[in-house]
Amino acid sequence: MLVLFYRAVHLQQYMNKNKFEDVLIDIFSDLNVNNFQVEYSIKKFFLCGGEINIANEKTPSFRDRFMRHTAQSYDSIYDAIVLAESFKDYFKENVYTDLLVFERDIANIATLVIIILESPGALVELGMFCNKTDLYKKLIIVANQKHTEHEDSFIYLGPLEYIRRKDPTSVAEYPWNDSVQKNDYDSLEDLCSVINDKIEKYPSSERLKVDNSGHISFLISEIITLCYPILIGEIELIFLALEIEISISQIQRSLYLLNKIGVISSRKYGTSYKFYYPLIKDKKTVRFGGTKSGKKVDSLTLRMAINQSFINETDQLSGRRVNVLKLINSSLLVTV
Repeated sequence: MLVLFYRAVHLQQYMNKNKFEDVLIDIFSDLNVNNFQVEYSIKKFFLCGGEINIANEKTPSFRDRFMRHTAQSYDSIYDAIVLAESFKDYFKENVYTDLLVFERDIANIATLVIIILESPGALVELGMFCNKTDLYKKLIIVANQKHTEHEDSFIYLGPLEYIRRKDPTSVAEYPWNDSVQKNDYDSLEDLCSVINDKIEKYPSSERLKVDNSGHISFLISEIITLCYPILIGEIELIFLALEIEISISQIQRSLYLLNKIGVISSRKYGTSYKFYYPLIKDKKTVRFGGTKSGKKVDSLTLRMAINQSFINETDQLSGRRVNVLKLINSSLLVTV
């Protein structure tokens, strides 16, 4: 009861602040979260492993050769890859202060986690994921056969065998040389086949789980697509209207990850305004289903209503939102 009272007070504080927020409250208060369906329409592969240096004629790692191979022959895999290095600033601005929370959120939002065991960082990643049995369906550990062929190998006797017993599709072994370039064409072809086979078994959709950080991120992505340009406080307001308990820090973490994997971006305007907008508008990440009264949700109609709530308004924030929308549309070369 205290939680519901808290939400009611906060919603009342927002009410009548401006028409845009009033419309957000009206729309999202009428949606039934139990009908929400997460759509896995955007594929992203988190890839960890050895050094990558595309400019170097001699490839320094198996991961480097994998990147080159997919760039030449498997566009769908290459375009979905997100390198571990992309998140090297995760600790900045206190977005993440706990490495384990960061790893969990990465795994939840990724379609696949591919760890090529050829660097200290990759071994750390292996240690973090080896006990997360619920994530094995999206895990692929790539090991060098020369490190696993000896039965007294720690990796052979330890995490790899444990993971293999739980899910044989989560471990792949290939021969490669650590220091000298070698033709790994057959191995790379097979690895791409393993990835595609794993993706084929991946569910196309799933009922939204509010305790899954990946699902929350996908919901935020859909909210941004429907309501952009939108401020972080307005995203928080929508969660209040949906009666989903979530902290502002969790929203910040989701925004960080969605930005890093190329799903959303942001544009600053004025002194303290940071508006979020989608980079992938043609892929739904959450379907809302029916409203509480049983009506079918039409996203296009909702988008038009949200646009009209600020386009013709004369308050300063609406004016800023209109200006930002023009800049976004110009940069994306799209019409709304």
